[in-house]
Amino acid sequence: MTSSLLERVRKPEYVGENRCAPCTAVNIAIAGAVTLPVAVLSPPVGIAAFAVSLALVYLRGYLVPGTPALTKRYVPDWLLRRFDKSEHARSMRPAAVASDWDHDVDPATFDTETVDIETLLLDVGALRDVDADVVLDASFERAWYHRIDALRDGDGGVDQLARTVGVDADRVSLSDHGNAVAAWLDDDWLGQWESREAFAADMAASAELDDRTDVWSRLSVDVRGQMLSGLRACIEHCPACGGPVDLGTHAVESCCRSYDVIAAACEHCEVRYFEAEYDATDDAFVD
Repeated sequence: MTSSLLERVRKPEYVGENRCAPCTAVNIAIAGAVTLPVAVLSPPVGIAAFAVSLALVYLRGYLVPGTPALTKRYVPDWLLRRFDKSEHARSMRPAAVASDWDHDVDPATFDTETVDIETLLLDVGALRDVDADVVLDASFERAWYHRIDALRDGDGGVDQLARTVGVDADRVSLSDHGNAVAAWLDDDWLGQWESREAFAADMAASAELDDRTDVWSRLSVDVRGQMLSGLRACIEHCPACGGPVDLGTHAVESCCRSYDVIAAACEHCEVRYFEAEYDATDDAFVD
């Protein structure tokens, strides 16, 4: 009977992986504001009321009916973005242990804000100019895809990530989160990618660039991440199935906000290689 009651109260569309951080924060704040006066008059009753409120938020995702719509209407978008920016940024670039990746780096020389990512990729032969546009260099693409195939048949890129971070491979692991994949060093989060194919693509590109130029090992984590993301955004043929990869803008709806993203995904197998939030008002990526 208790289980049946909990199932009726629970709202699966708003909890678990679907839980919205802004809505949860708003409802916990409301619960605190409502139960605080009660707790002043009667601490036991106030504590019990707050506990019940938290239980409802946990089971339903919200306390106040209509919270998703209210949050979307009254909480400013810039504040909503603060809740999901870290998650979005994780999908944009691989993270790493800075002390392992950034030793012997001159920040003034390789600072993210002063490095032209496109120029770097052109200089190392990963991209080439074609009619005022940039595309993957054919020789780089062949070498890159060959490495991706090797990683797919092997460990998926775990060893390459371990070598890059400078640790034993048995300390690095991957975990799936829907279509996305996260990398871990022991219990510490290292980074998140749009898919396992995107992760393999980054690891393969990292190995190929490291072989092609000694500059790669001296770049900061941010610069490397932007270069790898930029390469994935240039994929035209899916390394997994050979299908065409579409790069375009899409509107994404969460329970309390909507935003535009630029995404690159295979039209055949639907593997996603790249995604970045896009601010159409000023024609810029949101970082």
